[in-house]
Amino acid sequence: MIIKNYEIKKFINNNQIFLIHGENEGLKEDIILDITSKYSKESITKYTEKDIQDNLDDFYNTILSQSFFEINKVILVNDVTDKLKNEIEIILDKNIKDVSIVLISKTLEKKSKLRNFFEKDKNLISIPVYKDDHRTLLNIANNFFKQKKIVISPESLNLIIERSSEDRKNLKNELYKIENFIRNKKKIDINDARKLTNLSEDLSIRK
Repeated sequence: MIIKNYEIKKFINNNQIFLIHGENEGLKEDIILDITSKYSKESITKYTEKDIQDNLDDFYNTILSQSFFEINKVILVNDVTDKLKNEIEIILDKNIKDVSIVLISKTLEKKSKLRNFFEKDKNLISIPVYKDDHRTLLNIANNFFKQKKIVISPESLNLIIERSSEDRKNLKNELYKIENFIRNKKKIDINDARKLTNLSEDLSIRK
């Protein structure tokens, strides 16, 4: 089935298989964080599709094995293509418990076998991640400054978004960079925004 990215929290459980596909790398990171936030680092295993193809036994052993201390776990698989469809079918047939699997892919065409499989099966979750619009990015930036209790003008917000090339991942980097530089300052004007968004990406630099 297809869901919107903002619906993800309603579908998180210990027996789910997700496919996250599309061009928005920043949104992918946010969704993955939502899914994995309740897991310990020890319960998260990462693969690429090539890793699985090179050692299929290890992949299935990770899914099927269960330790006394590890009740639930999540498996992240990057760089996924249609080649993994057969393995997902096998996993579904085994009805595995207490394991969530997250497949992460670049943009998949409508004719993609994997994409169609996830969209049509009610037991699978497909989450397309398209490029954010200006309004979404504005909300992200606005919420960031509200949480930090920093006053900032709409003009400054728009400038920050513009200089992030209207990309969520770039925007977050800009926001964290600004946070590092302003320290205890509680207001940012347009001159601050111009200066801060022109600074080096090296977050180790300080005022």
